Formats: sequence, structure tokens, C-alpha cells
Amino acid sequence: MFEQTNNSVSLKEISDFLNTNFIGKNISINGISSLNNIKDNTILFYSELSSVQFNIKDNSKYDLTKLNNYKNIAIIADENLKEQFEIPIIFSRNPRLDFERIVMNFFVKEKFSSGIHDTAIIEDGAKIGKNVFIGSHCYIDNDVIIGDGTKILQNTCIYGKTIIGSNSVIKSNTTIGSEGFSFSYDDNDTFHFPHLGSIIIGNNVWIGSNCALERAQIDETVIEDNVKIDDLVNVAHNTLIKKFSQITVGSIICGRAKIGERCWIAPNSIIDTGCEIGNDCFVGVSSFVNKNFSENSVVVGTPAKLLKKNHN
Repeated sequence: MFEQTNNSVSLKEISDFLNTNFIGKNISINGISSLNNIKDNTILFYSELSSVQFNIKDNSKYDLTKLNNYKNIAIIADENLKEQFEIPIIFSRNPRLDFERIVMNFFVKEKFSSGIHDTAIIEDGAKIGKNVFIGSHCYIDNDVIIGDGTKILQNTCIYGKTIIGSNSVIKSNTTIGSEGFSFSYDDNDTFHFPHLGSIIIGNNVWIGSNCALERAQIDETVIEDNVKIDDLVNVAHNTLIKKFSQITVGSIICGRAKIGERCWIAPNSIIDTGCEIGNDCFVGVSSFVNKNFSENSVVVGTPAKLLKKNHN
């Protein structure tokens, strides 16, 4: 978690950081802004694509001619920007990514330093790494292991045999490692299948607010390194989400589902029980995936159908 800082950096410093060149004057940049709210003395970005990985066009339209009305601004843009401007331009193959890199390197700082809040409950037996932040009113069970540099924000509960790697972020009001939902009918009653397994979360994982990640019934629920999970996501027991995949807001990953590397699961989608999608797949908004799809698939709809194969 971060907060913006005041800084002054030359455009040459920025281009050197990106290992690229720029055209125009070597102005001083004091901050960042967006095309919706342009400010003098800032850097901003423009791209026709919202996702370079899956070649998805951005739905927003901007009047770029107004850029000339501002003082000491620069823009990061791809080569499709044909208009002529009086402002400096850094050309980039992925303007959004390079803008994010600039923000992280020059214009933000960590909001939460390491430390455990007085109101947090850490049970005996829990293993907490170095430089960990645990916010107010968190609960950490006795079998939990948390790696170095990880941040657990306020009101989060972590239960059972849970391992969280280094430099991960768990946002507020999330529950990890709790019992899953597994009931069987028994005449006029129901019988609960106790979840006795574990959940393993890798390094550099981001888990949003108000999420629920269940431990396995017997074996493991696994979230690999560099997975990013948005707010309001449910990840059921025995799921495998491989590295660099992103699960966006409101999605449901049902039990025993497997998601490959570098996948994108768009908002409010469902991956049904036991279904598998391969590496580099894109699942469209509000899709219901109830069968397996191989790598590089772009799938949409309810039930989800193959739209095309992505070869980028």
C-alpha cells in the first residue's frame, strides 16, 4: 500500500530509468496526472490498449489536442500516437506499464511500515517473518506462517495450516484458510466434510479486500507467486492458481479448479468445480466456465465458448 510523495525529477532521469529516449525539452516533472485531470508539471500516459498482453482496446476516448494547453507536461505513449504536440513524448511499447514503473520509482512511498498492532491477536505457534505489518484487529492462527515483508491489513483473519510467502499484501476484511462449503445430505440432515488440508500462498501475491480463500479438504489450495486477486473474490478448496494470473472483482473460483499462468479472469466470472484453463487464457466479463480450455484461449459467455486463440 502506498501514498504519493512530492518529488522533482527531470525527464532525462525518467527516460534513463526506462532505458529509452524522449523527444522535446528536458523539463522537470513534479508529479503525475491523468488524461481526465491534467495538471501542469506532471507526466501522464496514453495508450489505445487497456491490455497489451491480450490486445484489448481501451473503451475511453480522449481529446488529446488539449495537451498543448498545459505547461511543463510530458506524456508516455505508444507509436500509434500520430498527432503532433508541443510537449515532450516518451514512446513506449507498453505506456501503462512504464507509467506504473515511473510512479513506483519516483512518486510514491510505502504507507504501512513493519510492525504488529496492539489489537492484533497472534496465537502461540504462529511464525512471523521479518519486517511484517499486521494491522489492527487481525487474527493469526497458531499454524500460520507469514514470510518477510508481507503486509496484513486491518480486520483480516488467517486460520489453519496457512503459509504466506514474502512481500505479499492481504487487504482488509479478508479471510484466509477457513473451512470450505462442503455439505452432503443424510436423510433429513446434512453432513459437513471437515477441511483438514492447507493453503499455500506464494511470494509477491496481492489479495484484495473482502475475499475468502478456503483451505483444502485434504491436500492443498495453492496460490502461486505473483498472482493478483481483486476485491470480493471467492477461492474455494483445492484450487490451483498459477503464477502471474489475475482474478478480478467479484469472480468465483470453485473447488478443484485450475487456472494456468498469466491468465486474466474478468469481473464477475465463474470457473466451475474441477474445470481447468491453460496458460495465457482470457475469460471475458461475467463468463461461466464449465469445461476445460487449452492455453491461449479467449473465452466469453454463459456458458463460456471459445472466441478465438490469442497468439500475441
